[in-house]
Amino acid sequence: MTTTTLSLNPQQLVTAVSAGLVAGIRTILGSATMVMLVMPSTLQGGIAPALQVILVGGAVLGALVALLSTYPGAVAQVQDGPAVILGVMATAMAASMRGTAPPETIILVVLVAMNVAAFAAGAIFYGLGAFRLGGLMRFIPYPVIGGFLAGSGLLILLGAGPVLTGVSLSQLSLPMLADPMRLALWVPGLAFGLLLVVLLRRYSHPLLVPGLLLGAVLLYHLGLLAMGVHIAEAQAAGLLLGPFPDNTGLSLPPWTQLPLAEWKYLASQAPTFAAIVLVSVVALLLNASGLEIATRGDFDINHELRGTGIANMASGLLGGTVGYHALSASLLGFRMGANSRVIGLTAAAICLIALLVGTSLLAYMPRAVLGGLLLSMGAGLLIEWLYDSWRRLPAQDYVIIAVIVAVIGSVGILAGVAVGVAVATAIFVLSYSRVRVVRQELTGAEYRSNVDRSPSALEVLLEQGHCIRVIKLEGFIFFGTAFSVLTKIQQLISEAGDRRPRFLILDFRDVSAIDSSAMLAFSKIRTYCEKNGCRLILTRMNSAIAAQFRQAGLDPQSSSIRSFADLDSALEYCEEDVLADNASSLPPAETSIWDRISKVLPEGTSLSAFMAYLEPRNYKAGEYLVKQGGPPDEILFIEQGRVTISLGLPDGRSMRLRSMTVGTMIGEIGMYLKQPRIASAVADHPTKAWVLSAEKLREMETRDPQLANALHYAIVALLAERLTATNGLLQRLID
Repeated sequence: MTTTTLSLNPQQLVTAVSAGLVAGIRTILGSATMVMLVMPSTLQGGIAPALQVILVGGAVLGALVALLSTYPGAVAQVQDGPAVILGVMATAMAASMRGTAPPETIILVVLVAMNVAAFAAGAIFYGLGAFRLGGLMRFIPYPVIGGFLAGSGLLILLGAGPVLTGVSLSQLSLPMLADPMRLALWVPGLAFGLLLVVLLRRYSHPLLVPGLLLGAVLLYHLGLLAMGVHIAEAQAAGLLLGPFPDNTGLSLPPWTQLPLAEWKYLASQAPTFAAIVLVSVVALLLNASGLEIATRGDFDINHELRGTGIANMASGLLGGTVGYHALSASLLGFRMGANSRVIGLTAAAICLIALLVGTSLLAYMPRAVLGGLLLSMGAGLLIEWLYDSWRRLPAQDYVIIAVIVAVIGSVGILAGVAVGVAVATAIFVLSYSRVRVVRQELTGAEYRSNVDRSPSALEVLLEQGHCIRVIKLEGFIFFGTAFSVLTKIQQLISEAGDRRPRFLILDFRDVSAIDSSAMLAFSKIRTYCEKNGCRLILTRMNSAIAAQFRQAGLDPQSSSIRSFADLDSALEYCEEDVLADNASSLPPAETSIWDRISKVLPEGTSLSAFMAYLEPRNYKAGEYLVKQGGPPDEILFIEQGRVTISLGLPDGRSMRLRSMTVGTMIGEIGMYLKQPRIASAVADHPTKAWVLSAEKLREMETRDPQLANALHYAIVALLAERLTATNGLLQRLID
């Protein structure tokens, strides 16, 4: 059971303060490491003021995030991701200003850049949280995040080189590495870094790194003592971080001390500031997700963004730099059983004490230890994302990571992320363009409207069904998948020969959205259909998709395109046209049902003998032939007109199930099952029907059982035909 408030019993308070002390010490040690990343090796005089800026950030960020986070044990620190980019920026500005400004001014510009980065990141954090856009950042491709982390590891590793050797990598040579003083730098640092890499891959105790750091510092000083090297000599030789100027306490924020004329150097770094913001947002979301998983909690990411935004803006204004939640430090309280805001506040207090008392103790920090720590950080990221990911990621994702690392190493971190996003987008487009958006392709012979027609009309539709083609689309359609639809339609029409379709129905029921770039493909589809005498019909488009078609000049109700609200109506429209063209080959519809019944009548029995049991009825348009819920006491044979079968819904609306034309029958299933009518039948036009009542059917069965059996046989044959057609359609839909 963990505690999530400031109200703690004595034991929990001791535990929380202890966790805060560990987190605070790690923050201070981490600050010494961060300063080596941020401040170029050519600006050694900037180490002390940069360290103060980082400690201000640690104090302000730690206190405000502890108070504002939805996670009580949150500990915020200056992080290596933004620090790497700040270091790249500082190196670039130092190179561009060298010769035009004194070192003191260059250092001040770098310090102000650290303040500006915090305020800019804070403003974006807060804006994303205020407009509840935090969830959008989760759409950044995973391999791009991995590539950035691996690239950051490479930059950290490259940054460790000058710390371990005392010179930039471009100036380094083998004879220089053999120099005794440099050997005292890079050999212990390399050994310590490799030791950290090995141990951190096997163990994850929160006290491991602080303990190893303190142990390494003590061993290094014992080594200096054993060799008779005094502290002053070690500092003069560059083996230790100091000496620092004797200026303990707080000072005015750097941004208040920079002359107005020098702000121009910062304006030129706007893209790099954007990279810092992007990296910080992504890293914050990753750390927040990690905390959710580790603690099985549920964080409001927009609240975290707002709180971290306020903390970073305050850090920038007070002279600090950018930072956010530290995953391992934030889990200390949870693992120790006292998850409280006291932890973050204690860590912030440690940073504040270091600022007030001064950073003189950090002057004795061996550069070899800091270089080894940087080496382990960079190597750890590279191993995780370039070695481990080889086995756990698909090849295309690994390629993206490798490309990003290569670009970051050769060009820069912003270019690497941009190239990574571009490559990820290209791979996504290529992969998604192969996704099937044509869910089904059917002909009019396989898929018919819900209109019951005479047997002769069904024969025509079966024979001429190739004239009607139905293509059901699905998913999100963009230019890649839309052109695959175009290619399929072109192939379908060109290979059809004499059986070329006259109607092409595109069904959009399962299409979620269409990208505007895809409209060019649909415009080409319309043109191709027009050239080949094929009518384009669009069905079940939502209002947004219909609006896109109109904006692209493809009005769904134009002369070249027809649109229907449902697929059934579109099929009926096409079938009526096909039947009209074949009207000369159709027998009189009103005789078709009687012809079928005549064929099964007993020998010597005339149709008039059967008709004697029927009662003729005439219905006006809109009049009910059958009402839903009514008694199942009649079978109706439609001789003229048309009837719609509709199902009444609970909300008062009705849904069309089928339409019955001449030569069809209604009510046979209800009569056989003796169940109330499940739907209503309404005449669409003036309709004539012949009615066989249940009473007359019983009379027929008594007086003329052979005739009754013939009727039953005819009805069963018709039902079997319907079932066979339905089974064929279902099989086609499943395939």
